[in-house]
Amino acid sequence: MRALWKSGGRRLALVAAAVGGVAVGGAGMAQAENVIAWGKAADVTSMDVNIAGTVASWTMYQMIYETLLTTDKDMNLQPGLAVSWEQTSPTGYVLKLRENAKWSNGRPVTAGDVIGSLQRISGEELNPEGVAAATTDEAKQKASLKISSYWGRQFGVIKSMTAPDDHTVVVELEKPHTAFLTALAHISAAIVPIKELKDGTFDPNSEMLGSGPFMVAEHLPKESWTLVRNPHYWRDGYPKADRIDVPIIPDEAARVAALRDGRVDYAIFSNPDIARLVADDPNIVVEAQKTTNYFRVDINALSDKSAFKDKRIRQAFNLAIDRNAIANIVFAGATVPDQPVPVAFGKDACGTTDTYALPREERLKKARELVTATGEDEVETTIIAPASDPVYARIAQVIQQNARDVGIEVEILQMPTAEYLQKVFTDGDFDASISWLAGYSDPSMVIAWWNPKFAVWNTVFHEYVPELADALGELKSTPAGGERDAKLTEVCGMIDDGANILALVSKVDFILHRKDKIDIRVDPVSGSSNTFQYAAEYTSKD
Repeated sequence: MRALWKSGGRRLALVAAAVGGVAVGGAGMAQAENVIAWGKAADVTSMDVNIAGTVASWTMYQMIYETLLTTDKDMNLQPGLAVSWEQTSPTGYVLKLRENAKWSNGRPVTAGDVIGSLQRISGEELNPEGVAAATTDEAKQKASLKISSYWGRQFGVIKSMTAPDDHTVVVELEKPHTAFLTALAHISAAIVPIKELKDGTFDPNSEMLGSGPFMVAEHLPKESWTLVRNPHYWRDGYPKADRIDVPIIPDEAARVAALRDGRVDYAIFSNPDIARLVADDPNIVVEAQKTTNYFRVDINALSDKSAFKDKRIRQAFNLAIDRNAIANIVFAGATVPDQPVPVAFGKDACGTTDTYALPREERLKKARELVTATGEDEVETTIIAPASDPVYARIAQVIQQNARDVGIEVEILQMPTAEYLQKVFTDGDFDASISWLAGYSDPSMVIAWWNPKFAVWNTVFHEYVPELADALGELKSTPAGGERDAKLTEVCGMIDDGANILALVSKVDFILHRKDKIDIRVDPVSGSSNTFQYAAEYTSKD
């Protein structure tokens, strides 16, 4: 049996008791027979499942928490904590919960947990009495259970929620919201134990208490996790693994080395060269998972210090980018040019805009004319490539060459993730930056972020366009079909005109695993970044 990953420093024990006859931690770990190891590139950015907006957090949450619904490889809704669901009117929904679902402390999951969780994600105060009783601002803050979750906006506006019984939830929205059920399938909408949250025995800022297949035995921040099976998990005979050891290995080469020597059984990469790097090892399998996610460029339209405050420069920059070159040079043809409405949905909603419809030479001609119209002979700007992934710098190099063709000089700035996040999303102190955007499982969800008053996370760099905001609002309540497809095309035109967030190429995740060490299941397509949604089925071959 593989030894535990150990490291020095303070240990944060999140589960420190024997639960349901299974010892968690200490001697219990030594007795585990089915142990697998996941080489994780980055640690979570928050312990709170309803707050963090990073895939590094989402993949860990999926081990511990559950959502009401989930999606399959065709991005169709499937049961999660809810075994069935019904839309009873344009604004009404009824969800039936699993009667055998339990939290890892043994308490049943109830409709009260669901209602409280959705209220929490929507930004409601769950402890109004406690806040009202507090006599100082500090005491009020301590008593408050209110959070700021970016995900609640994807629900639409919830008018009311009721529980006819412990396993039924009735939801009424203020107005129709087509993607409501789909929004429930993302891990950011995970259900949390509301009773324990309210009575103070569960602190989501420092603990994880879920109903999923695993629970946390130990967490060494930025070093490792130890997950053990949840003995109260509702699915009989699962999870198959008794323990998952999760070392944090940011360096790509180090993760490859850990796979080669058997210290880890599986890991995720974004670099397409990874297949070539492990081609000589017959035990390492590479699975390319297509997603609705795509790499993007954020453009600062609000800073007086940036040339991109002039929309003509933003438009020229967008037209200059050769997305086919990025797909072929950076990703060796493993991906394709993408659009604000992800092409993985099978739509070409943005295909009629100049960015995608014009041949490259015509785009370059138009881009040069836009730059000339500003009165500038040459424009100087910078682009941030976060150091967290070498792919970002490679994309930036292609863009740098492209932009030079239209008189825009680009300096590439590589910086640590924390500095990048501060500059781009807090200070707005940048010109352009490279990242990627989650496409989710409904096309109306991802493009909603082009309204900064809705998104919030991009308010320091994204221009607010009332006409676009109105069109996005109408889109949310339009049922799937021809009318909505027409509105998607209309919105694409406005997005292309603003050139504020630029879709580049589809993001493909490369999941590597050792076939001699582990049985693993991965869908060929993911729409909710739920790469490891079948983790309960993973099992060691040792």
